[in-house]
Amino acid sequence: MTTGSAAASKGDHTNLDIRAFYESVLKEATGIRDRIKNGLDLKEPTVLEDLHRAIDEDLIDQLYTHAMSAQGNRVEVPVHAVKVASVSLKIAKGMGYDAKKLVELGLTAFMENVGMYQVPDNILNKKEALDQAEMSIIRQHPEKSYHILSQMGIEYRWLAELSLQTHERTNGSGYPKGLKGEQISELASIVGLADNYVALASDRPYRKRFLQSDAVKWIVTEGKALFPTSILKALLNEISFFPVGTHVRLNNMCIGQVLSTEKNQPLRPNIKILYDGHGKKVEKGLAIRLVEDPLLYIKEALLIREENQLRV
Repeated sequence: MTTGSAAASKGDHTNLDIRAFYESVLKEATGIRDRIKNGLDLKEPTVLEDLHRAIDEDLIDQLYTHAMSAQGNRVEVPVHAVKVASVSLKIAKGMGYDAKKLVELGLTAFMENVGMYQVPDNILNKKEALDQAEMSIIRQHPEKSYHILSQMGIEYRWLAELSLQTHERTNGSGYPKGLKGEQISELASIVGLADNYVALASDRPYRKRFLQSDAVKWIVTEGKALFPTSILKALLNEISFFPVGTHVRLNNMCIGQVLSTEKNQPLRPNIKILYDGHGKKVEKGLAIRLVEDPLLYIKEALLIREENQLRV
């Protein structure tokens, strides 16, 4: 039997491992940014080793949870790349992708926006809404990504081709070619959905981030015409309306944090109670499965301020 302290130690070790793993992947993304900004060609992506490890050691869920909860916007586009890769892998895992397809998908998600490194920083960091000319420059980045990735050789031509499609949308409203429906690769649609979700759930110079729960709700309502139904369903099943880490208020007024989600139960995740119905902190926390208690349900998601106080 594992003692409480031993279990805690094991948990701490796992957390340290996933933090180190996340930092390793982020370092790869930052290195790619630096090579492109310095006018150097890309070599064979060493992140493949990390992708194989994430899949072989079943780290996808942990990587997703850590990436989406990591604070700060260090080297913004590389951080975005790691988050998009983690969300893409989680969606595809739920769709039953095998290891080979997961690696291809993860690499696509990790590399699809490399063309953004050739967009001027004054546009990327602008605090006001972009004007038409600036938006036009942003929308050129898929072709830039294609050109950069094509230089990696024939072995990665498929990667360059997919990078051209991740901003295409099912109804033809995407870019750069306005592809529709089955003209768009399923892998590209998964990455496009993950990219959209991560963008909504992240701070931007011109707006604050959405709550993850609000980002999911926007995606599954406004995104119905933009992405295939099968991918939207997988996002909802894997991430749920209340993603891991979300703070929520229950109908009995208790406040808790989502620990994990229940497949096919997007409104009933597993919760750790932090405050009771009278606002008193629950020191040890109480883990509950909403699927086992039909009288309890989530009333609303809550925003956590930087000073870790609840906005009630």
